[in-house]
Amino acid sequence: MSRYGILVNVDNCIGCQACFIACKQENKVAPNIQWNQIHRNENVKENIINYYRVSCQHCDNPACLPVCPVKAIYKGPNGEVLVDQSKCVGCKACLAACPYGAPQFNTSGKTSYYDKDELVIVPLRDHQKRTPGKAERCTLCPQRTSKGLPPKCVEACAVNALMFVDYDNLTDDQKALVAKSVAMNEKAGTQPKVRYIASHCDIAGLADKVR
Repeated sequence: MSRYGILVNVDNCIGCQACFIACKQENKVAPNIQWNQIHRNENVKENIINYYRVSCQHCDNPACLPVCPVKAIYKGPNGEVLVDQSKCVGCKACLAACPYGAPQFNTSGKTSYYDKDELVIVPLRDHQKRTPGKAERCTLCPQRTSKGLPPKCVEACAVNALMFVDYDNLTDDQKALVAKSVAMNEKAGTQPKVRYIASHCDIAGLADKVR
């Protein structure tokens, strides 16, 4: 059994946005929709600026799942929190319940950066097809992890600020990092599988800034 997640080393992150761009390209996320966001925090006392990644936290106890009236939200085989867009009615109950503001809704209807279909040279793959108005967010790239590859954002990080982990099969080094990590808004009780390591940034206290 596996439970996939990501460790975010805030101390290493330089805010380069490479993970955000990689996510956009891999998943063909529509204009003005951000599954993977980079936030900035300034520690005035220590004169340090930190950047940190925020996305769906793929919680073990997701607040979004029980509130969905049509049961469109479900867990994937490795604990990923996913959306069945064929069931979603766009009511935004999941967004209201999520402590992290993760669900995204494409209200513009624009799903491509190109205005004409003939400019789209490479056809969209199944994981890149979405319906405007339905809930969407980070999926942890099951199209990649099922092949033994890390999520695209992790692969794109040049400074090792992101580490893909399986909480059910941690190495000794990963266990040490998990022991140092904290969850964002842990008091919400959702048990996030995206956790943070930060020496100069109070991640737990920043939760209200991501909504």
